[in-house]
Amino acid sequence: MQYFDIIIFAILAGYLGIKLYRTLGVKTKIETKTSTNKPSHSNTDEIDSETLVAKEDIKKDIFQGQGVDYLKQIDKNFNEKQFLIRANKAYEIMTQAKNTGNKKLLISMLEDNVFRVFEKEILDREMKGNFIETTKVEVNKSEIIDAKVDNNIAYITVAFNVNIGTLVRASDSSVISDSLKKLVTYSNNWIFCRSLDSDNPNWKLYSI
Repeated sequence: MQYFDIIIFAILAGYLGIKLYRTLGVKTKIETKTSTNKPSHSNTDEIDSETLVAKEDIKKDIFQGQGVDYLKQIDKNFNEKQFLIRANKAYEIMTQAKNTGNKKLLISMLEDNVFRVFEKEILDREMKGNFIETTKVEVNKSEIIDAKVDNNIAYITVAFNVNIGTLVRASDSSVISDSLKKLVTYSNNWIFCRSLDSDNPNWKLYSI
């Protein structure tokens, strides 16, 4: 009876051993197949290196040159006549905004250095308790006297000849000065700038 039990246990152990071997053998094959399909670490490094080189090869063109004709070559949308029309309007708008103390509008149209100059004039007037009630601007003449592109930023210098009249009042509404009937003539150069890499077509006042 004991020998019979030993034989039964031996057969059962053998059966379980075969079952276990088959199971482990199948699993090993699946793992081997899966690992074969995975790209090796060296391949990944090669792909990343190729991608990096490709990105480095794509470099932006750096434009630098002088003159309106050069600007037209690299900016096909630039038109002198249209630019001067807008520059004249900008002169009027900026002058009006400065005289009324509209800082929000000015900061959207001016570079920081010019904005600080305009802002100082506004603050000085406010400290004195004065305000400009009316401003009249007439552009007599404007012309482009210089143009250049430096590191993809275009700069255009416009010479303006304008007549400006203002009515300035004190805090008690008394008139301090009135040149509306006899406008004062000013001649000055304004430099406008715009990044050629930007989708924004608007120019900003860079310097006076």
